[in-house]
Amino acid sequence: MFYTVRGLLKDRGVRLEDTVYRNCNEQMLDFKIASGDFYEIPDLSNGILRFKNAADLLCYGMLCEQLPYLKYIVFRHKKMFPYYGEDLDKVYEGLRNEPESVCVEGGPCLFGEHEVTAVIEMKDGTSYLFDYSTGKKYNNQENGEYAQTDLDLAGFIEQNGENIKDIVFHNHKTGLTYQEYLHVFFPFAIANALHVSLVMTLPDMSYRKYLEYCLRYLNEDLKEKTIKEFDEILYKISDMYIELIGTLKGILPVTRFALVHGRDQKMMDLFYEKRAPFIERNKVLRSLTSNTAKLESIKDYISMPALPYYVFGSKYIIEVNSMDETDSYRKCRKAHKNEVVMGCILFPELLSEDGINTLYCTTLEYKDYGKYESELE
Repeated sequence: MFYTVRGLLKDRGVRLEDTVYRNCNEQMLDFKIASGDFYEIPDLSNGILRFKNAADLLCYGMLCEQLPYLKYIVFRHKKMFPYYGEDLDKVYEGLRNEPESVCVEGGPCLFGEHEVTAVIEMKDGTSYLFDYSTGKKYNNQENGEYAQTDLDLAGFIEQNGENIKDIVFHNHKTGLTYQEYLHVFFPFAIANALHVSLVMTLPDMSYRKYLEYCLRYLNEDLKEKTIKEFDEILYKISDMYIELIGTLKGILPVTRFALVHGRDQKMMDLFYEKRAPFIERNKVLRSLTSNTAKLESIKDYISMPALPYYVFGSKYIIEVNSMDETDSYRKCRKAHKNEVVMGCILFPELLSEDGINTLYCTTLEYKDYGKYESELE
C-alpha cells in the first residue's frame, strides 16, 4: 500500500494545521510511502506519526532541529522526503561531548526484484524460472508475473533436488538505480555533515547464505558449480557499489571509513566474533524469523547496524537506511541496548515511473539505471 503524511493524518481525524507538519514541504506531505499501515499518533498535542513504535515520521526541517549540522547537506531533493528518526537528540548529545565516539552505519541491498534470476533445468527436459530476490516462481518474466504457488526457490529445490539437472543464474542488472544511489549517498552525506566516521556494508555474504541453504541437499558437484557461478554475478554487482563508494569518498570525506563485505575475510571474522554475544542467544534467535531459509541472512541484517561498535568501538550510532530496515534496526537496538546509543534516519523507497511499484520491485524497463549520475557532476 502507499500512504502519504497528509492522508495518514486525515484518516486519523487529525487536521494538518494542528500538527508539527503544518510548515513542512508540500512534496513531503504528498510523498507516496510504500509501507504497511503501522502508524500511530501517541501524542495528539503535536500529531507526530510514529512508525512501528520505532521511529517518528519527520520532515527535513524537523531532522535539522534535532541534528543541526544536517542543514549543511547539499542535495536538491532533501526536502521532498519524509524521514523516520529516533533518538537523534541523544546522538547529538554524544556528538557534542564525545564526537570521536559517533559513527554512521548504512548500506544498500545489492539488487532488487527481476534483476537476478535462476533457471532450474530438470532431468526430464523441463525448466522453471525463479526471481532470486523474492524466491518466487515466474509465469512471465517480462511483465513480472509470478506463479500462484506455495513453493519458493528454496522449497522447490528441496522437494525436487534429485531430479534437478542444472541451475543457471542470469544477471539482468546493468547499473544502479537512483534508490540504490541514495542508499550509498545518504550515509556519506550525513557522516560528512556531522564530521564523524562511517561504516558501509555490502551484504553479499547474506545473499550467498540464502543460496547455500537452498542448495544444501544437492550433490556436491552441482552445489559447487552453482555457487561459483552465482558468486561471479554477486561480486560483479558488488563492484558497482564499490566504484560508487570510491567516488563518494572523494566528494564527501568522512573521519574514518570501513567497508564490510564478504570478500574481506578479516572483516567478516571480526563481524561474526563481535556480534556473537549479542545475537547468538536463544532469546534473540527466537524473535528473528520462522523462515529457516533466511535465518542466517537475517542474523546478518539485524547485527549490521551495530558494526560501528564492533569495528571502531563507537558508543553512538546513527543507522541511515531504508525504512524497510525498521525491524532490523529495532531488533539490533534492543539487542545492544546496554552497550550503545543507537538512533536512526530512515527514508522511504522511491516510486518507479510505472506508477505502481517502487524502484526495488519494478520490472527492468523502469529501473532507470544510471539516472543518479547527474548528481555527481
